[in-house]
Amino acid sequence: MDRRKFDRRAVELAKDVLILFLTCSAVWLLIQTRMLEPLHNILREDMPQTQMGQTEGGSRIEAVRPLRIAVNLTAGMETGRYGVQYDQGAADALFQQVAGLLAEGLSSAGQPERVNRYQWEEALTSCPGVYFDFQGDIPLQVLVGWLSGEESALDAHVRRLVLSLWQNQVAFYYQDQRDGYYYRCLTEVVTPQQLESALTGMGTNGARFAFETDLYQDLDPDTLLTEGGLDPVIYQAANPAVGGQSALAALAEDLDFSVGSSVFYSAGTEQVVRNGNDTLRLTERGIATYLADRGGVGHFPLSGADLFEAVETCRRLAADAMTPRMGEARLYLMSVQEVDGGWQIDFGYCLNGVPVQLDEGSAAQFLVQNGRIDRFTLRLRSYTASGERGSVMPPLQATAALTAKGMEGDELMLAYLDGGGDSVSATWVAAGSRED
Repeated sequence: MDRRKFDRRAVELAKDVLILFLTCSAVWLLIQTRMLEPLHNILREDMPQTQMGQTEGGSRIEAVRPLRIAVNLTAGMETGRYGVQYDQGAADALFQQVAGLLAEGLSSAGQPERVNRYQWEEALTSCPGVYFDFQGDIPLQVLVGWLSGEESALDAHVRRLVLSLWQNQVAFYYQDQRDGYYYRCLTEVVTPQQLESALTGMGTNGARFAFETDLYQDLDPDTLLTEGGLDPVIYQAANPAVGGQSALAALAEDLDFSVGSSVFYSAGTEQVVRNGNDTLRLTERGIATYLADRGGVGHFPLSGADLFEAVETCRRLAADAMTPRMGEARLYLMSVQEVDGGWQIDFGYCLNGVPVQLDEGSAAQFLVQNGRIDRFTLRLRSYTASGERGSVMPPLQATAALTAKGMEGDELMLAYLDGGGDSVSATWVAAGSRED
């Protein structure tokens, strides 16, 4: 009898163990299914809700949108390319279709291996493929954090990225801005079928890179050349921070200063607000500077020494202060440079996908040291479309003009040059120069 009871108990126990196992398996499968839900589907749902030019301190996806993007396509027996630049709306729409693939690819990236220039050009031209140009110098840890909210062990600063096929696998390629070398990483999640599916239905518009034609052999070989965009909008420009102390008070409030417990005063042509020993100054020309107390924690402490946190905190501050004042401009990350004990982080303005070059440097510059934002400078400018359009010479003529000035090897690009006047017009520049 005791033996039969023991056997029954053993059977019941086995059933319980089996039920527990099946339950855990179901839960595990549910979690995995949710984890593997294509991120691009989620982004497609979320991105339209983000209004262009509006951040509530805000939207990380707004910070990461490329200024240029191109896709390589196969249509029957023919291949072609669709490229977009100098048209932020079109670039945003195209990025929306492929942003999830980029996020998934970067989040699942394997160990990078160095490749040569020929392999980089092969990736730029192979089908299917997607090319991203963020214009700025972005640490991959920051790019991954903005796209997916995840951490990344990838250690590189990139401007250009390519998603392409290599040996029937999806890989992404990049050039590290610090050493100039090219690298390839295989992805563990994105499949060739997903990449092809994301590009289905697109047409071509003849976009090409300078290295693909002898006509532009004097340019940086990665210069993207597209048709159109030769009648860029002329923008009215203004200082949005006029009004003396009231303008400073509004700015201080946007930066979360405790205005009621702060002291306001004038120092020559500057307006100053002091909170404790932290100071915020505003000049008549709309340049705001913040300096933290040397001995204190400062008004903008960081909870850790993480690079992503530093850049994201600076981005939110720049958005809080500048988005309400910059009109139709958008901010993009220009560069992150290591300095003693921290980083210098610069943001720039762009207008409809065209960078703005200010006489005095970047639109916003932050110095992060000692676990806090030690100081920053904001160059406040507001831009409004005038309703008029300018004109620039065709790229081939512009290339000849740059070559005549001894600028062989430079990138040809449009830029708005803002010297502090009341309007800005786009013109051709050699990347890194201030000349037409």
